Amino acid sequence: MTTRAFLPFRVFASTAVSDRIGRAADHAAVLALRAVLRSHRQLEVAHQQVVFRGHILAFSSHVTAQGELVIELDLGDPKLSDRVVLEDELRRETRRVRGIADATRRQSRSRW
Repeated sequence: MTTRAFLPFRVFASTAVSDRIGRAADHAAVLALRAVLRSHRQLEVAHQQVVFRGHILAFSSHVTAQGELVIELDLGDPKLSDRVVLEDELRRETRRVRGIADATRRQSRSRW
């Protein structure tokens, strides 16, 4: 037997998204959640996009310390339509860039 479960998760829509799709933000968030689950990667996504009612929406998702799933919606960019950035990738790349910047600062201080 298959039943439908209504899972609680929070949705934060930017003002721009609210202006464009109004109360349909909850339906767009479900579409975003389906996209996350279809990717078979993880629930924490730094950036992914979906098309909802002709609008390109960008979203990110993360799990709070209390175990709640949070989806944040904003307007998307057609140039990034095929790119998915996972939260782990973003953290790793941020650490790498900070490491390069720190190394550059150390080198510039050692010259003086």
